[in-house]
Amino acid sequence: MKKITYLLIFLAYNWSFAQDFRFGKVSKEELQEVNNPKEPEANATILYLNQKTYYDYNADDGFVKITEVHKRIKIYNKDGFDWATEEIRVREDGSKREDVNSIKAITYNLVNGKIEETKLKKEGKFKENVSKYWAMEKFTMPNVSEGCVIEFEYRIKSPYISIDDMNLQFTIPVKELEISVRIPEFFNFNKYVNPRATYIPKINNSVVHRSETIVTKNREKHTSTNTNFSNNKWEFNENQTEIKLSDVPALKDEEYVSELNTYRTKLIWEYTYFKDVNGAITNYATTWDEVSKTIYDNTDFGAQLKQDNYYKDDIITLIKDVKTESEKINLIYDFVKSKVKWNNYYGYLAENGVRQAYKEGVGNVADINLMLTSMLRYANINANPMLISTRSNDVALYPGTGGFNYVVAAVEMPNDVLILDATDKYATANVLPIHAVNWQGRIVRESGSSAWYDLTPKEPVREVVLLNVKINEDLSIDGNVKHQMTSFAAKNFRSKYQNYNAEERLMAVEKDKGEIEVSNYEINDMDDVYQPISYTYDYNLKSGIEKIGDKVFITPMLFLALNENPFKQAEREYPIDYIYPFNDKYLVNIMLPEGYIVESMPESALIKFNDSDGEFKYIANENGKMLQFVISLDMKQHFILPDDYVGFKGFNQMMAEKQTEKIVLKKI
Repeated sequence: MKKITYLLIFLAYNWSFAQDFRFGKVSKEELQEVNNPKEPEANATILYLNQKTYYDYNADDGFVKITEVHKRIKIYNKDGFDWATEEIRVREDGSKREDVNSIKAITYNLVNGKIEETKLKKEGKFKENVSKYWAMEKFTMPNVSEGCVIEFEYRIKSPYISIDDMNLQFTIPVKELEISVRIPEFFNFNKYVNPRATYIPKINNSVVHRSETIVTKNREKHTSTNTNFSNNKWEFNENQTEIKLSDVPALKDEEYVSELNTYRTKLIWEYTYFKDVNGAITNYATTWDEVSKTIYDNTDFGAQLKQDNYYKDDIITLIKDVKTESEKINLIYDFVKSKVKWNNYYGYLAENGVRQAYKEGVGNVADINLMLTSMLRYANINANPMLISTRSNDVALYPGTGGFNYVVAAVEMPNDVLILDATDKYATANVLPIHAVNWQGRIVRESGSSAWYDLTPKEPVREVVLLNVKINEDLSIDGNVKHQMTSFAAKNFRSKYQNYNAEERLMAVEKDKGEIEVSNYEINDMDDVYQPISYTYDYNLKSGIEKIGDKVFITPMLFLALNENPFKQAEREYPIDYIYPFNDKYLVNIMLPEGYIVESMPESALIKFNDSDGEFKYIANENGKMLQFVISLDMKQHFILPDDYVGFKGFNQMMAEKQTEKIVLKKI
């Protein structure tokens, strides 16, 4: 009986201890924890997250939104150190600014059995201006080490009624999470859980009563001035949302997930209307047409398109002898690319203004692409800005200006639309930076109309590889490779290797190819973005052949073969997104050595996925001393849903097995 009593006392003690999340009450047990019991691979764990959003009231400012955040995080190893920096995005639009205050932060370490505390100092706090509308308040915790616990809290005061998305899931697990939102009945919101999320939380909604005492001041002037104060009680209801979660799983990345944030569990808020005490309603819910018009009417958007005096002479000179519209477009496009460098800031509103960006040679996305649109219009090209939400910004569930964070130029032609982004020198028409290829863009016309346009790439991206193989008498291999790429593949190659020197490029080619020595490596048309890019090299390979007795075994694709299936999970939570359709083709020519004949070789095969969504062809021919293979993968469907994952995994498994089949040569 005593043992049972002691056990109950022990369990009760640990339960009460585990629930003590008051600031500063970090325990030795938390510091001694070496991994997350449920997700031992995690580099860190959010032990506790509490976020409260409510609206204070005062006579001068009216309702002011307050958000209070309290986090406690356990860091297990050096890979978890990134969690020691907290980033808080704040709006700074003119005089309406959000303010971060009441920061309190401590790092806890266990030293010789005792808890040592290190408080955040002034030098650990800093601010980064993202644009003239946004800033990032940051602080980095001091004395961070493996096994430490960090804890911080802060308060955000905001004049804005709208509520930002609330993340309920992170790339590390969460042990305990509490969210509380109280909204006065005058402000009406729709709220949604991200429909793409796989972890769905329980949300508790209720109505609570609130009472405010309003102090009014009256002055009466007779023979002297008297000031009288009176208190009035104001009673109203608030809509309360509460979420309490335990053991929230980490948001885990998977192969070919283009943007993990798309699948994060989060609570999304839409401010729909304001209803005053007399019942009068002001609507804030809107349509995409109204959103587009609001953005166009902003002086940092539409007015920028009308300015042309600063570039007139340059454009007249540039296109004076040009005959065709396509030549005009390309000349102006390349001119802007070379004239103004992107400062890596997103935004659909001009930051410095197009005139200043032109003069200084640097600007944000809007500075550059609104300038491009304006120049194209000046050259009598039917160009309009296109608003986009980047992959990191996700896809909006409801109309609102926050649904966009990027702008490009769109040239509307009789049978086509050319989309141009001058922030990237290797981008071409309809071949945008990957971050901008996201669902749909909205064309905003000068006439006031607007329309959606599908950003999904239509044409397949083509890669062709010619692999020549000569097997020497000592069973080493000499040969050469020519690899040609178009469209996104060419752009990605140019972007990746633009700053590599010759040695770095050579090392990149030799990587993961076994005992290979590469020579005569050349890249053709690296800077001519209107041509496919190609590279060639010679190679000597000492590890490509396996000899057993009088037989020789060789894989036709050598170091280019898909050696294993990239998809190993039994199930998959998120879609596979290749971003664009593609066609890869390999032409392999193998010259046999003297004294050997073919005993067996892989047979031709055709493997399909979902009838025509994907097709793998393997064609093998023997022509005397020459073996020839044509191997191709044609993926018409770039987006594979989780329901199709098992079939697609099997498709890749069969491809990998086919590509690793061997030719058997016999000595004669």
